[in-house]
Amino acid sequence: MGLELEYREPRTERHIPVGRRHGARVARTAGIERAVELARRIVLDLEREYGVTHAPLDPDRPFGINAWVYRTRSGDNIDFEVYGMVDAHLRDPKWCARLRVELEDLVAQYNWSSPTDPADRRFGGGAVFLCTEAEERARGGRSAEVRVYRRWLGRLLGRRFRPYLPVACD
Repeated sequence: MGLELEYREPRTERHIPVGRRHGARVARTAGIERAVELARRIVLDLEREYGVTHAPLDPDRPFGINAWVYRTRSGDNIDFEVYGMVDAHLRDPKWCARLRVELEDLVAQYNWSSPTDPADRRFGGGAVFLCTEAEERARGGRSAEVRVYRRWLGRLLGRRFRPYLPVACD
């Protein structure tokens, strides 16, 4: 008797805002209201889709992605840390810029924005940070994690528990 796992799309019963530009995956994730749950869906989708279609640059470290969820005055923000690159590739600014744009475009598919009000969006941030080999080791090589960043907790626990993303670390 085998165990069968089935992937189910999230329910889309929630109203999708009109008058906004919608990413291609907004309708599919409209039932997800909390930023942490949305970040988890994005991380799982990117690991499943992007990680499988792109060969790892270092066979000893496969592609991986984590998300940081944090709140600012303007609302919820989600940023990402990507693993699996060797430092030699990260020293090429054109290569890094291409990879960041590709991943940021994938993340933008889950967002909506208003053409008249830049603050009217599903989530802010969307930055993609490419981790060096040392940063990957410092995180323990764990992937597919969603962390909620709270400034007071980062100060209390120290640098290891703070995101590398400059937006969340000021």
